[in-house]
Amino acid sequence: MENFNTINHTGRRVISFLTVLLFTFITAYAGNPEENTYPTTERLFHIARSTNKNLVCYDVNLENGKLNTKSPLNVYWVNREERPGETNGLSFFQKKMAYGYKLISEGNDYSEVTLTAYAGKKLKICKQDSKYVCMTMIDNQPAILESLYVQTKSGSPLNVDYVELRGISTSTGAKVSEKIKK
Repeated sequence: MENFNTINHTGRRVISFLTVLLFTFITAYAGNPEENTYPTTERLFHIARSTNKNLVCYDVNLENGKLNTKSPLNVYWVNREERPGETNGLSFFQKKMAYGYKLISEGNDYSEVTLTAYAGKKLKICKQDSKYVCMTMIDNQPAILESLYVQTKSGSPLNVDYVELRGISTSTGAKVSEKIKK
């Protein structure tokens, strides 16, 4: 009888440990939309959406370590649901109507672009210290753009409720954000 109680107690500890481990994994993945973004050394920013966990990623396009000023961004999808970590290019429609970009101006090692879906916000891809960044205005202050979050209207994934820009203030180093209502 004493042997059975020892086995039963050990079994409960193993089950409790596995339950805590599973709960930790589920809450870590589901609780923070910035986790599991599969960052790259070239990543400037990404777009997360309320419709699913997949990301649209914007990496700096370099040639021999220098910015390709005529085509400064590599844009692609990162799957975080069905096949986590898998990447795919944008379709023609996605480039032209939603997630593409337009080159506004270029100079010596910098480019200025706007996103197709929001031409009102200029983004400047340039080198800061030894790394390329995407500069823009967030909450009326110069900032390095890190991510955008698109909240769509309930039941209508094509109608945007708001877009939230997130980044780091270049003057204070603090996190900044701004919600833009459509």
